[in-house]
Amino acid sequence: MARLTNEELIEELKIRFKENEDALFDLKAMTKKLVQINKKLEDSEAVKGHFLSNIRNEINNPLTSILGLSEQILCAQSLDEDFVRSMMSLIFEEAFHLDFQIRNIFAAAEVESGENSLGASIVDVLNLFKNIISSFRQYAQGKDIEMEMIYDLPAGEDAIFFKTDPEKLSLIVSNLLANAIEFTDNGGKVELRFWTDEGSLRVDVKDNGVGVDNADLNVIFDRFRQIETGSTKTHRGHGLGLSIVKAIVELLGGTISVTSEKGAGSVFSVAVPEYAGDDSATFSSEGNEFIFDDGAELF
Repeated sequence: MARLTNEELIEELKIRFKENEDALFDLKAMTKKLVQINKKLEDSEAVKGHFLSNIRNEINNPLTSILGLSEQILCAQSLDEDFVRSMMSLIFEEAFHLDFQIRNIFAAAEVESGENSLGASIVDVLNLFKNIISSFRQYAQGKDIEMEMIYDLPAGEDAIFFKTDPEKLSLIVSNLLANAIEFTDNGGKVELRFWTDEGSLRVDVKDNGVGVDNADLNVIFDRFRQIETGSTKTHRGHGLGLSIVKAIVELLGGTISVTSEKGAGSVFSVAVPEYAGDDSATFSSEGNEFIFDDGAELF
């Protein structure tokens, strides 16, 4: 084996030192990534734990209220019409909220599992949105919130027909309306405006509610995330609604954006392209064919 000269030995040592230095740098970088991944996993577990706790409340609270109100009716000595009407109104509100949240949970599960599929039909958008507005009317009236539907019909038409998935479109608009009503103070106003433009259906949901800080606009669509948490939380929900909206809009190939000012309200804007799949002639007047088999209506 040939002996190395001093110069060659020094050069070889430099190479070894450089290799060790690079290896140490890579090790530090890998360690940093592992720490970050571990932190994300811990945060994810914490968020999911909070979510599960919140879900239990969102289900148990309405159920408890429904059972309690029903018991009051059953145990009443005399059934005054105003009393019964008042109790039934409260029961309906709690049942509606429970039904809505459970549907969101199922939708979130489909998103998580990647099992979301499209069932496109020709949708009577005007009739569908009228039914959605009607379904939220009592919820809004409970807060004395005015609801207005504004639409631009195509020239010479008395309806808006659009090929898309009616169930997915219902979930989008329902969640945006529920969010707007929840975060609008008593006596406020919520507007649903929609129109077609160059092969897309555009929907704006506007409110004059509490608004969102610019710093929070990037997180409101994150799953399980809520700006309010813990004992200071004053609004219903579990941080799924807007994340479901974003996921469904993207599934339909559309976009969603929001402009908001703290204390002055928000505008959520959705644009969904018309479905470009097969030429199915299935017609949907209310958007409920793909939800129930027994003829019951969601809206």
